Amino acid sequence: MHQLAKKSKAIALATFAVASGFSMSSWAIDLQPGDATAPPPGLRSVQLSYLNAERVGASNARIDQNQVQFRYTQAFEVNKQPALFYLHTGTGRNDPSGAYASLPADNGMIDTTLVFAYWPYVDRASKTYVGVAGYLITPTGSYSSGRDINMGENRYRWAGQIAYQTRIAPDLDWMSAFDTLWFGKNDAGRLSNTVGTLEQKALYSAQTGFLYHLNKQYSFAAAYFYSEGGETIFNGGARNNSIKSHRYQLSAIRNSSIGRFTLQYGQDIDNNAALEDKHRIFLRYTKFF
Repeated sequence: MHQLAKKSKAIALATFAVASGFSMSSWAIDLQPGDATAPPPGLRSVQLSYLNAERVGASNARIDQNQVQFRYTQAFEVNKQPALFYLHTGTGRNDPSGAYASLPADNGMIDTTLVFAYWPYVDRASKTYVGVAGYLITPTGSYSSGRDINMGENRYRWAGQIAYQTRIAPDLDWMSAFDTLWFGKNDAGRLSNTVGTLEQKALYSAQTGFLYHLNKQYSFAAAYFYSEGGETIFNGGARNNSIKSHRYQLSAIRNSSIGRFTLQYGQDIDNNAALEDKHRIFLRYTKFF
C-alpha cells in the first residue's frame, strides 16, 4: 500500500507539471546550422520536417511526440540590409504511456510561429554576420482545458534573439545566439479552477555550435543549448520550478540539385523539468527558389 501511495503521488505530481504546461518542451528558440547566414534578397524556401521525440519522467511517465512541420521563408532587404520573414506551423500527435497511460492523447495543429529577422552587420568576405530576430508564437494549436496534454498552449508567446556567426577556419563556421522568451497568460488551463490562471516568468536561453563543410555536398554540425528560467505562477504565487536544461544536437546535411536534406539527433544532457528528451530526431527537406 505504501508503494502504491508513493506511485500515485508521483503520478499526481507529474500530471500537475504537465497540466501547468511546463514539461512539454524547453521552449528555447533553436537555430538550425547556418541560420545566422544573411540570405540574398529575393530568396525563398519551403521546408518540410518530421519530428520524432521520446520524453520520459518519473515513474516511467512518458510522452511520444510525432510532428510534421512546415516552414515558408521569404528574404528581402530593409534599409539595404538583409532581412527575412518566415511562417512555421504543422500538425502532430502526443501519445502518453507509462505513468501517463490514463491520460488522453492529443492530435492536431501545433502553435504557429511568425518570425522577422534582420542583419545589421554583414561581411560576406569573412563570412561574419550579426542578426537579430523577433518571434511571435500564436495559440493556433489543438488545446482543451479538459486535457492534461495538448499540442498547443492556449497563450501567446514572444521572443527576441541575437545571433553571431563567423568563419573560424577554411571550412569551419562558429555560431552563437542568445534569446529571451516571454509568455502570455493561460486562463483556461487544466487546473484553472483549483489553482488559477497560469502565468510564467521569462525563459533565457543560449546556444553555440560548429558547422563543418566537408565539401559542397556534405556538412556536419554540433550544437549545445542551455536554458534557465520559466518559473510558473498561479494566482500570483511562484511555484519554485525554474527550469535548467542542457542539451546537444548533431546534424548531417546533404545539398543536392533538388534541395537540402538534413538529419538531426539530439537529447537532454541534464534537465530538471518533469520530462526529459531521451531522443529527438528531425528529418528535414528544404527547397530553395
